[in-house]
Amino acid sequence: MSVKDQVVLVTGSSGGIGNAVVDALTAAGAVVVGADRSPKKGQPLAAFFALDVTSEEQCASIVSDITTKYGRIDVLIHAAGILGSTPEIMETKTEEFESIMRINASGTFSMVREAAHSMIGTGTAGAIVILSSVAAKEARSNYLPYNASKLAVLHIMWSFAEILGPNGISVNAIAPGPVNTPMWAQFAKDSGPDAAANRAKRAAQLPMRRFAEPDEVARAILFLADPDNRYITGVTLDVAGGAHLGMGT
Repeated sequence: MSVKDQVVLVTGSSGGIGNAVVDALTAAGAVVVGADRSPKKGQPLAAFFALDVTSEEQCASIVSDITTKYGRIDVLIHAAGILGSTPEIMETKTEEFESIMRINASGTFSMVREAAHSMIGTGTAGAIVILSSVAAKEARSNYLPYNASKLAVLHIMWSFAEILGPNGISVNAIAPGPVNTPMWAQFAKDSGPDAAANRAKRAAQLPMRRFAEPDEVARAILFLADPDNRYITGVTLDVAGGAHLGMGT
C-alpha cells in the first residue's frame, strides 16, 4: 500500500472496524487522526477529536483544524454509525428512525461534504471511503432505520463520486456483511435468547461460512484509500463472505 505519509481522518475510530483501520493505517505509515464520541485507550493516533456527527458545526470544525495543522486531508474514512436499539420494525418509533438516519445518513453527508471542501480547497486529489452495509441491498424484517440509512449512504457516495471526479477525488463505499464487532454482538443478542445460535445461523447462510474479522474489512478500506487506486470511484465493495452473490455486488 502507498498510504505512507498520507493524512487520514478516521471517524468512528474507537469502534470495531474503525480501530482496525487505525491499526492498519498506522502500520502502513499514514498520519492518522481519529474522531469519535470518546477516545479508545492506547490508540497510536497523531491526534484525536471528540465528534458528534449530528453536529455539522463539529464536522466542519474538525476538518478545518486538521487542514490547517497538516495542510491537507488526503483521505477521509467515515466509519461512524450505530445500529439502533429496536430490532422490531413495527415497534420502532419514528423518533428512533429519525435519530439513526441523522447519525448514519446526515452525519455521513456532513463529513463527506466538509472533506470535499477541504480537498478541493487544497487541490488534493484525495480519497473518501464511507461505510455502508449489505443490509442496504435487501428487504429485512428488523432494524429498518439502520438498513435505510445505509442505503442512503450509497446514494451519498454515488452523488459525490459524480461531482468530485473532475477534481481527481475518488469516493467509494465498503459494504460489510457480518463482522466480529460489538455491533454484531448486539445484533445477535437482540435477535433471540441464544446469541451464539443466532451467530451460527447467520454464518451458515454465507458461502464462506464465517464472519469477517475487522482487519479484513480494514484491508479493503486501505485498498480504496490507496493513491494508486484513485481511478476506482463510485463503487461499493462488498466485504461479506459471498453474501448477495449476483445481487448488486
